[in-house]
Order: sequence, then structure tokens, then C-alpha cells
Amino acid sequence: MAKQTEIVSRWIDAQPEGALLRSLDLEHLVNRDQASRQLVRLARHGRLRRVARGMYVAVTASRFGPVPPPADKLVQSLTRITGYAIVRHGAAAASALGLTTQVPVRQIYLTDGRARTLNLGKQVIEIRRAPRWMLVLGDSLAGDVVIALEWLGPDLAETTSASWLGASGGMTGTPCSKPGLTCRRGW
Repeated sequence: MAKQTEIVSRWIDAQPEGALLRSLDLEHLVNRDQASRQLVRLARHGRLRRVARGMYVAVTASRFGPVPPPADKLVQSLTRITGYAIVRHGAAAASALGLTTQVPVRQIYLTDGRARTLNLGKQVIEIRRAPRWMLVLGDSLAGDVVIALEWLGPDLAETTSASWLGASGGMTGTPCSKPGLTCRRGW
């Protein structure tokens, strides 16, 4: 029993920061029932933290107590496990792009997979389901722009993008690329 605990502990130490751990991941070391028990036991002793049903994450010790990994690394690990796209919410994207001065308090992400909640003590990471068209560009600058503009809504998106692109902004009333045409909306 102690030998299995040591084997599992060494394997957990070898994992990167923010990696989600499941009993399925430990099947090559011990059988699945024992893996589940080992994860629960390590969580009870404070070495791991349970973030969702069947999912654990390793915490690092500091002089102030156990510290969970950053939310971004946790979400990247969840993306790797599930295979679904997960991107940040429109409020966070708009704040990062400088389109708004508001800073979101809650950590919300969008996915095309299953909606879920990850608990890191008092910190809650909410993962909401979103339409596929919002996630096509993934976690890139272009994807952040699409999500931020959708979050701002049509009126604010038009004024914000007009001020962001410049005085004329290439928006309403400017000539299109074809001669004799004028754009009505600009996008």
C-alpha cells in the first residue's frame, strides 16, 4: 500500500503545473479503484484539490498555505483532456483588448463541449456552452476580437470599432472596394 502511494506521488510530482488528474490517468500504475482511492486520500491530506467530480489538481505549498495553479493552466489542461475548444468570455477579451475599462470579477470561459464548474477553493471557474461560430478562431487575437464584439452588442461594437479603427473607421458611409457602392454597416 505504501509502495503504491509512493508511485502515485512520484507520478503526480512529474506532472506539469495545472494538470488535471483523473483515476483514468493512473490506470497504468494501479488499477482504477485503487487510483480513485489514492486520489481521494491525497486530496484529504491536502496534497491535491478536488476541482470537479473525478478531477483533481496538485497544489503547491507556500508559507500561506496550499496554492492552486493559475486558472489558465487548468483550462488548458481541460482542453487537452476533453478535446473541445475553450476560450475566455467576451468581457475578459474586451478588457484584454482595451475596448472596455471594466475588469471581470468572475472567471468565465466558453466552450462547444459540456458546461461545467471548476472549484478551486473560493475561486470558481465557470465554463459555459457557446455556439460554434464564436469558437472557430480559437484562442487567438482574431478570436478575442470576435468574442469581444459579440459581447459588446451591435451598438457598442459599432462605436467601439469605429473609434478603434480611427475617425472615419471604415464604417458607415465609406466607399466599398467596388466603385459606385457604399457600405451600409461596414461589417
